[in-house]
Amino acid sequence: MWRELPLNYIVLEKVRKLEGPIKDDDLYSEIKKEVDYDFSFSDFLRALMSLEIRGYISVSLIRENIRMINYIGDKESE
Repeated sequence: MWRELPLNYIVLEKVRKLEGPIKDDDLYSEIKKEVDYDFSFSDFLRALMSLEIRGYISVSLIRENIRMINYIGDKESE
């Protein structure tokens, strides 16, 4: 099924609106409630990895299988 918005974009917009860091399972739950299509946790982790590689977010492992996600900011050319 085609998605209206890419999962990367949805994750980025959600993290951007947050005031601080959030755990990955909390973010996953919040996004699952907001979108009307089904996606797996591995799809979610793939989106996080893509955003981290592009420099938009920082993902750090705080315990085994628990990640803390921070919004770094948009890449803007000065």
